[in-house]
Amino acid sequence: MLGPWAREIAVHRVRLIRGAAPSEDSLGGVTPRVTVLTPVFNRPEYVRQAIESALAQDVPGGAEILVVDDGSTDTTPEVLASFGDQIRVIRQDNAGPAAARNRGFEEARGEFVALLDSDDIWLPGKLAAQVALLDAHPDAALAHTDVEEFFEEGRQSEWVRRPPIVSGHVLRTLLRRNVIHTMTVLLRKSVLDAIGGFDPAYPPCEDWDLWLRITERYPIVGDPAATVRTRIHEGGISADPIVVYRQAGALLEAAGQRLMTERPRDGRLAKRQAARYKIKLGRRLARSGKTDEATTAFAEAVRVAPSARLAAWMARVFPKH
Repeated sequence: MLGPWAREIAVHRVRLIRGAAPSEDSLGGVTPRVTVLTPVFNRPEYVRQAIESALAQDVPGGAEILVVDDGSTDTTPEVLASFGDQIRVIRQDNAGPAAARNRGFEEARGEFVALLDSDDIWLPGKLAAQVALLDAHPDAALAHTDVEEFFEEGRQSEWVRRPPIVSGHVLRTLLRRNVIHTMTVLLRKSVLDAIGGFDPAYPPCEDWDLWLRITERYPIVGDPAATVRTRIHEGGISADPIVVYRQAGALLEAAGQRLMTERPRDGRLAKRQAARYKIKLGRRLARSGKTDEATTAFAEAVRVAPSARLAAWMARVFPKH
C-alpha cells in the first residue's frame, strides 16, 4: 500500500517549483539543489548514456553531476573527460561501489543526492518530480520510484514479481524485503549526514542496510511511476544467492540488535527475518554439498530466533524442499 500520500503523488510528479534559485556556497560558487552521484568502474560503453540522461533532466534550483571513478583501468576516464565541465569527476583507487558512493556523499554540495548507476538511464522529468515530492513532504527522508528493466539488446524484461512502491513509515515492510530500487532514490543530504552512508561490510546488500537505518527514524515517499530504465546485462551487479542470503541474515540480525531496546516488536521481527535468511542460506549450502557450513547456518538461525528451531530442522532434513 502507498499510504495516505498516494493521492498527492500524481500531482507532484508533474509540478515544478517556481522561483527556486540556486544559492551561493562558501567558495562563491553556485550551490545546486541536487547532486547526481554516479560511481563507475570500467563501464565506458554505458556511463555515457547514464550521464546524458542526467544532463537532460530539468532540475528546479539546478543540479551538479558528480562521477566517482572507482579506479577504472580502461577508457572510462576518456569518456568522462569528453563531458568537460558539464560534470565533476573524482578519481580514487578501486574500493567498491559502497566506498565510491560514500566518497560522493562527502563531496556532494546539493541539498539532495540522487543515485544513478553507471549502466542505467533516467527517463525525462525524473528529478523534477522527485524534488517536488520531497518539497511537499519535508519529513520524508527519501523519494523512490518504480523502474523499467530492459536487456542489453533492447528487449524489455517481463518482471512479474515486482516489489511494491511504498510510502510512510515502512520499516516493517523493509525488514521483510528490500523494495527500494537504489538507482531511483533521491535522498536528503541532511539525512545522510545524520545516519551515515553505505556500510561496505554488506556487499551487495549495503543499500538494504542503509534503507533500514533510514526508515528506523524517518518516513519515505514513493512514486509508482517508472522513472528509470535499468539494464540487465552480463556485467551487471548480481550475486550468488549464497552471498546474498549470508549478507541479508547478517544485516537483519544487526537491525534486530539495534531495535530491541526501544522497539522490541520490530526487533523481534528483524531477528525472525534474519533467521529466515540464515535458513535459506543453509539450504543453498546443503544443496551445494557444503554440509558443515550448512549446519553452522542452521545453528545461527536458531541462535538469532529460537522460534525458528522447527523450520531449521525441516530445512536440514529436507534441504531441497
